[in-house]
Amino acid sequence: MEADLVGYDSSGEIVYVVECKGSVGLNGITQGIGQAYQYLHQKLLNQRGKGASVLLVCPKDTENTFTELYVPDEIKVFFTTPDGNLYERVRRKQGTPTIELQLPNTFYIRDCEIDHFKDLVKIIEELGRQTKGPVTQSAITSRVRKRRPKIAAAGYNHLITLRSLGALDAQNRLTPKGYHLFGLIETRNESFRREFCDYLYCFLINVMNALVLIANDKNNTLKAIDCTYQEIADKICETWGQTVRFMYDARTISTAMRILHELGAVEYTDQAITLKKLVHATYLPWGGT
Repeated sequence: MEADLVGYDSSGEIVYVVECKGSVGLNGITQGIGQAYQYLHQKLLNQRGKGASVLLVCPKDTENTFTELYVPDEIKVFFTTPDGNLYERVRRKQGTPTIELQLPNTFYIRDCEIDHFKDLVKIIEELGRQTKGPVTQSAITSRVRKRRPKIAAAGYNHLITLRSLGALDAQNRLTPKGYHLFGLIETRNESFRREFCDYLYCFLINVMNALVLIANDKNNTLKAIDCTYQEIADKICETWGQTVRFMYDARTISTAMRILHELGAVEYTDQAITLKKLVHATYLPWGGT
């Protein structure tokens, strides 16, 4: 198990698995939560680790950052003080929860493009043929760095998304759904893109709808929409009347916009956004209906 710290008891059983982060800001903390979440799955593969606690340890100065983030209940968060003391994060009281709406078929996406997933699936399939037993995450990220060095975090975020889609199992091997995607790559690139447009439909259609609403609010044309990613996120939440999980975050919107740009649905001109196509996701990359 690849962790910053693994603690054992006298009998050799794993007691805790620790992910440590420094004063790294919102993006770094999010990565730490994602890594700790993976440990929840990885420990189940280890006979001595099934009962282990998963801990995320961060400096005290990151405490306020966690108010903006969702942390699974199974992950315990601890903060360290400058003098070396450690204390556990106090979660929100049950009487004052922040209720988030999770729309169907939404999940963690960050710094991704559809073509990135194509490369990841091919690499994972290749490693699966070359490896007996579990495929390590380090083996995947190492190969991504060599072949596609421009993919952010060596595909770390993409692996989280592939697991959420059910295309990757706990041993980092392709599931039947993953092999279905691989088959689409082998058949025709367009088929793979169509499939991923369906997976990402909820993100794409909500972002495009928000762009139209913002353009209307600001009296912009669809050829020159003046807005930020955070404004798009806020408009989505306003449309649904409450905080929308994942889509309240400007970084998720940035990723959705990146994919829309990849598909030719939006363009950036003079610091404004041009919305080029208003179509169903099935036809998004290939013209209107």
